[in-house]
Amino acid sequence: MFVLDASVAISWCFPGEASEDTAYSRSVLRRLVLETAVVPEIWAFEIANNMYVSHTKRRRTSEEQLMEYLALLKALPIVQDSQPLWMNVDLESLARKFEITAYDVAYLALAIRRKLPIATTDELLKQKARDQGLEVLL
Repeated sequence: MFVLDASVAISWCFPGEASEDTAYSRSVLRRLVLETAVVPEIWAFEIANNMYVSHTKRRRTSEEQLMEYLALLKALPIVQDSQPLWMNVDLESLARKFEITAYDVAYLALAIRRKLPIATTDELLKQKARDQGLEVLL
């Protein structure tokens, strides 16, 4: 099991695009054949927002591509880790402590709490995870 940052999953929406479709994103996707990924609640909103922006605002994806992407995500062993409302709000204090966004600290806090490796393309998040002694998937 590992924590899956939306930055990796979003890249799967753009197969064939060199800036998105990387060896790293493909290796994480292959890992999901054998392992389950766990995500914080913010993950779903990040994915939904990316789909909206990519299709409606930036015109990077067609409706058909979005449906293929969504079908891929639904077929993968991705589970959501839920917390009480106020625990999520309390992530703000961790964001200040680690000097990263509350969005990113949601992934970091999940990895720390569950003692799991993390998959992310965010360099700052990778460094913060390593600083906490967490494994960052390569």
